[in-house]
Amino acid sequence: MKNIFTVFLLTAAALLAVSCSEKPEKPVSRLILKSVPEGAAVVIREKEPGRTPLKLKAAPNTYIIKFSLEKYKDHWEKIELKQGEQKEITAHLVPETASVMITSSPAAEVEFQGKKLGMTPVVINALQHGSYKAELFRYGFSRQSVVWKIDSAVPQLVKADLTSNMGTLQITSKPNNAEVVVDGKVMGRTPFKEQVEEGRHSVQLRRNGYVSVTQNVDVKKGTAAVLSNIELEVKTGSIRIVSNPVGARVFVNGSSYGNTPFTLKNQKPGTYNIRLEKEGFDSVTRKVNLPAGSNLDVNLKMDSNTGGVDIITQPAGVALYLDGKPVGISEKDPASPGISKKLEFRNLSMGEHQLSVAHKRGKPQKKTIHFQIKKGEIVRLDNVSLWIPDTRIIRKNGETETGRMIQVLNDSYLFGPAPGVQYTINKNDVSKVETLKDSE
Repeated sequence: MKNIFTVFLLTAAALLAVSCSEKPEKPVSRLILKSVPEGAAVVIREKEPGRTPLKLKAAPNTYIIKFSLEKYKDHWEKIELKQGEQKEITAHLVPETASVMITSSPAAEVEFQGKKLGMTPVVINALQHGSYKAELFRYGFSRQSVVWKIDSAVPQLVKADLTSNMGTLQITSKPNNAEVVVDGKVMGRTPFKEQVEEGRHSVQLRRNGYVSVTQNVDVKKGTAAVLSNIELEVKTGSIRIVSNPVGARVFVNGSSYGNTPFTLKNQKPGTYNIRLEKEGFDSVTRKVNLPAGSNLDVNLKMDSNTGGVDIITQPAGVALYLDGKPVGISEKDPASPGISKKLEFRNLSMGEHQLSVAHKRGKPQKKTIHFQIKKGEIVRLDNVSLWIPDTRIIRKNGETETGRMIQVLNDSYLFGPAPGVQYTINKNDVSKVETLKDSE
């Protein structure tokens, strides 16, 4: 009996010893580490267990985790991990960037990725890793490309030295003083010599009264491109002659043409003497000036063969006296600038008559013409002229000149202060130009 009890005690002690040695298992803690983009190196306590995405078993603790990936900034995360806890962390990596400063000599416009950034020096910020290119350009210099590479956060300096690309363009024309337009921009007048950029240029020559000429020219840097004696063709015009009555024979500068109405085409600029003849009517003459490229209309009235006189004054605005009696003031002819409308006087007695034209500003103030009247005839006094000042020029120094404006040029006036005298006055010396009234 005693032995049986002893065996029982020993067995119970053995079972108790076994049950005390078997402890329960603790739950496992885990980390799930990800990054955007993937492939970042994970560093925990100076050890690198792998790259994202990464799953790890870890003891409960506080961890500082670094995510590293080439071309991106390092990313840090602090994690507190408890027993049996599973945590997932996603690190959004920020690209590593750097700045670049672009300088040039001389300063130039910078174009980068299709945008103009202004004149150098130019700073471009926040450039990610990679290779880059910019264009530098300035008038008179060759366009230049600059390249650089960003592979760290260290700022970079890019320098460029531009080289000149200027050549010389020389142009002469016949006649000279033609306006020179290069690539749509007025550059001067012939004879012309200026610096222009290397390359092909469109050159246009133009002058009043002449047909414009356009051609291309290639200019190389450091050399001269020459366009010599480019001939400008004079613009032609026309003169349309109409008479009342129609059917009058037309004579121009002594040559016979058709009957009115008649048009002279493709005529060079200049002075033309027109005469009309028709049986039973007095012949009509008219001197006209045809400007280059103009189309003139000349309307002439023919009078039957009765005693009288027709008068045209040059200029208009003069007082007329027939046989000492005032008969009126000549009026402008819109169709023929510079001369008056025709004045008609009929039923004049046969014999000698006198016509006087007068103007207070005239030199002389009065001019008298004698003419004969025959029965059935009309006497024509064409272009009865009297030199009359039409312009007053006031200079900047206070001096005043009165005379005739002969021609307005680009930078000066061609001016006549007296009959047979003319000279040019620079526009820069003039403060005011007054047009005088035709009549007294």
